Amino acid sequence: MVDILIKRGQIVDGSGAPAFFADIAVKDGKIVQIKPDIAASAKKTIDASGLQVAPGFLDSHSHSDASVFTGSDSYNYLEQGVTTQIAGQCGSSPAPYTAGSMEGAEEKLTRQELRERAEKAKTPASFMKAAESAGFGTNMAFFIGQGTLREKVLGYSGAAPDSRQMTIMQQDLKEAMEAGYLGVSSGLVYAPSVYATTEELIELIKIMAPYDGIYASHIRGEGDNVLRSVREAIRIGEECGVPVWISHLKVMGKHNEGISQRLLEEIDRANARGVAVFADQYPYTAGSAPLSSQIPPKYLTGGIPALLKRLKSSVIRRQIEHSIFCEANVFESAIYSAGFGGCLIVEGDKTPQYKNKTIGQIAEEEGKDPMDVLADVLLANDGLAQGIYFNQCASDLLRIMGHPNVFLGSDWSDYGDGRVDPEQPGGGHPRGTASAVRRLELVRDFRLRTMEESVKNLTYDTARALGLVEHGLLREGWDANICVFDYHKLHATADYSHPFRKNQGIYWVLVNGQLAVEEGTALGTRAGKVLKRKKSEKR
Repeated sequence: MVDILIKRGQIVDGSGAPAFFADIAVKDGKIVQIKPDIAASAKKTIDASGLQVAPGFLDSHSHSDASVFTGSDSYNYLEQGVTTQIAGQCGSSPAPYTAGSMEGAEEKLTRQELRERAEKAKTPASFMKAAESAGFGTNMAFFIGQGTLREKVLGYSGAAPDSRQMTIMQQDLKEAMEAGYLGVSSGLVYAPSVYATTEELIELIKIMAPYDGIYASHIRGEGDNVLRSVREAIRIGEECGVPVWISHLKVMGKHNEGISQRLLEEIDRANARGVAVFADQYPYTAGSAPLSSQIPPKYLTGGIPALLKRLKSSVIRRQIEHSIFCEANVFESAIYSAGFGGCLIVEGDKTPQYKNKTIGQIAEEEGKDPMDVLADVLLANDGLAQGIYFNQCASDLLRIMGHPNVFLGSDWSDYGDGRVDPEQPGGGHPRGTASAVRRLELVRDFRLRTMEESVKNLTYDTARALGLVEHGLLREGWDANICVFDYHKLHATADYSHPFRKNQGIYWVLVNGQLAVEEGTALGTRAGKVLKRKKSEKR
């Protein structure tokens, strides 16, 4: 007897080969048989008639690191067919522990809980050990954050590290690689990651080359400076001898429409000369990030507490506004290209009256200057507020999506165990609920690839680029990470006003052989495990 038998499905196995009809038998977490008309008895039989059966999807850019501490069931990822998340992005990771790595947790946790988290995240190795003993809904793999490594030795200082401080960062990165991290990520618009020069990054990252680690980067600019920023990332990878992964590749600013063509040419040229360059992308024309991160970093030295003190000064507020709109060549805030009218406030616990309103709208309603609204929202929320920034073009989004080296990345995190009302207005971004489904939907509707190629991009191609072995294919003997869906009915109903609405077309999801989603609803199963980098896995 097998545990689960999937009958009469159209198998899209992740290889890109033509789909075929067969059954799949699962036992003890593994795929044990794939062939037409399996006659074995099963504890659970799934009738996949008229549906597609594929490997579970990989989200190559999530921020669900905290699931190691909370044991989240990751329902919002599972319900879009995602069975593996890659966390530790944009230069930020829980380990090695710093005060900043627990930012936002102080008000929600007791002192004892904070101490326990700090102990688990004390070092890269201790965090990985904690992850392996945690229970979470999807498989997880991790990058170590360059910003966190830097904060450990320099705090929020803009100074260059001395030789001792650089050695400490290199030792922590080496420990992370030996513990099985995929590589190191930078967030070069976020303090303190932003303070690192190109030369500093090269000095740090070059020690990773023997481990075949990946350099993932939220680059310095994604609008006016995007070409220069992509070239910097490629230069770092080339000089260090490591693969490059560009986070949430995009072009900000309607006036920059079309630059995506040149970006992709840069990536193609690099790959042609032997530098492995990949990227992830979320399938939306509006991005999201903390409001504080859109303040130029020279005002963030000393961290959020120092920023809040500065925001109390009307003079500094005017200086910040000037920097945002007149110094984009130094730091490109998303507000620069979106404008205050294109900056939607979606989270801010202490100012719920502003949720789902733009800064420009609030300014008009209250008769205030938009910069004062931004400052006052940050002050009222102790610096913890989230914005959505409408500043991209659909033509660039689709062109980037069609590139074979660009993969899915939601750039979001799980919602914990507390299921959110699907009709709740605001409070998030649809990419946290629907990125995988929307990507498949757009690729299908705009005929960017075939169904088989689209699934391959979301599964095996992503796994190979990340160096994850025996992952991303439906193969006998491999872990049973499986999604059963209706390719032709896939539809993401979540939008910016209602970001928690459920997807259409996802029916069953298995994680390591355990049923995690049934008839489109997550069951609370925690069957995920930690996936680690394998040295010299060919990409």
